[in-house]
Amino acid sequence: MSIKPHFETYRYTTEICRTGSQSIVECRLPGSEISGILAIYAKAVPTECTCADGEVRYNGKLFLNIVYEDAERKVCRAERGAEFSHRAESEAVTPACFARAELNTDNVSYRREGSGLYISVIIGADISVYGTSQAEYLSDGEGLVSKKCPQSIVKTVCVSGESETEDEFETDYIGDILMHSENVCVSYVGAEAGQISVSGEISLNICALKSDLSLCSYERLIPFRLEIPCDESMPKLPASAKVHVKSAVLTAGTDEEKGKCKIDAEFILSADCELYIRDELPACEDVFSPECEITYKKDAKKCRYVADILRFTERVSGSASLSVPIDYSSALQAAVLPRAEISCKRGENGGEAEGAVFADVILCDPDGVHRSAELSLPFLFPVKFEEGYIAEAEATVCGLSVRQRREGEAEAEATLKVTLKLYKETTAEYISEIEEGEAYKENDSAISIFIPRAGDGLWEISKQLRRPPEEVEKSNPELKFPVKEGERIFIYRQKTADN
Repeated sequence: MSIKPHFETYRYTTEICRTGSQSIVECRLPGSEISGILAIYAKAVPTECTCADGEVRYNGKLFLNIVYEDAERKVCRAERGAEFSHRAESEAVTPACFARAELNTDNVSYRREGSGLYISVIIGADISVYGTSQAEYLSDGEGLVSKKCPQSIVKTVCVSGESETEDEFETDYIGDILMHSENVCVSYVGAEAGQISVSGEISLNICALKSDLSLCSYERLIPFRLEIPCDESMPKLPASAKVHVKSAVLTAGTDEEKGKCKIDAEFILSADCELYIRDELPACEDVFSPECEITYKKDAKKCRYVADILRFTERVSGSASLSVPIDYSSALQAAVLPRAEISCKRGENGGEAEGAVFADVILCDPDGVHRSAELSLPFLFPVKFEEGYIAEAEATVCGLSVRQRREGEAEAEATLKVTLKLYKETTAEYISEIEEGEAYKENDSAISIFIPRAGDGLWEISKQLRRPPEEVEKSNPELKFPVKEGERIFIYRQKTADN
């Protein structure tokens, strides 16, 4: 009798790999008009992402908002933009894959050449590549005795969407909005029937020119909610989301009599969501044939998914360093472009988050000349999460305040809204190949007595005897597994008159 193994194929979408790259994009400004740069807000937005053999090609747009002093010491603003394209390599990428690119402006610098001022931006791309994977596993078979062990496998469903949100609020009277920057903090992601709901806040930072030509900065937290259609979404399924401000338009209306300014803000938000669905494969962990020798090979599939998301608020404060010295004769007028770098890890004493809050502070000297410095406030605080997770942290800066301390230093405090994504990896192991060998010689004995090793279980004994577990149990009804030392196992073979 030949064995006839039964194989089944499970196809699913998963993250194939992560890759990344950097590119440099430059924009030119007329240098004769600029006496000094005060702040530069650089924002990169992806427009297209395609997969080819061994690489991901992506396009994007760079938006620059520059605040500067002109030759007459007047504070002005300028906007520039540029399109760019680049690629990231990975052997795992094929044309059948799809990718998502998250762009960040890692470094912004400028230089003068002749009559022009060139702004250079290093744009980093963190790219997640998704594709279809499959597991072909042994589920059963004729002439085989199998030990089933369901294997967990997680498929990822990716959906994206856009939505508009707006806000209206009042501030003190301002003459002009010079710069605004936005960071998004996601506070809730929930899978619902047919959709994924995402809510959070936009942290809006505004640098403005007042009527007396001094500078100021404002902050506003603007709530938002998105509903992204997803056919496979069901309540209680784990999900995650990243939300970006694709575009922002601010319009200021002034009331000079009341000394107030009404600001209308309109945003287009883009959300990339992931839904994680756990399936179980009815795979065989082990197998043997009562009739012949067999050999088999195993394969494994690894899956990475978000198992939990922790969200909390942390207040940080202390002495902050400045990139250039300041003294008490300089007036600190504005703190702009607040941002944070954060990483999370487990040490001997548990989890901890480490990083720094950054911002650009704009100062005015007694003679009316403005200059800027980069502020850095380091932080370290404990974070509670269980072992066995891979932690990835993000932080949004809110409520930043800065005070002059002494030359070269300042005191700063800020609120961090931290999102800690806890990833887990699961491995599904299964029999992927099986090969039939030589037939066993038939045992003519009516009864066999077998003395197993102490601690052997039913499956181990059945495999050694080449008998199905239910047959072993039927012949030894009083036997308890795992067996104790010195116990005997009886195997009865039915004999006929012909035998």
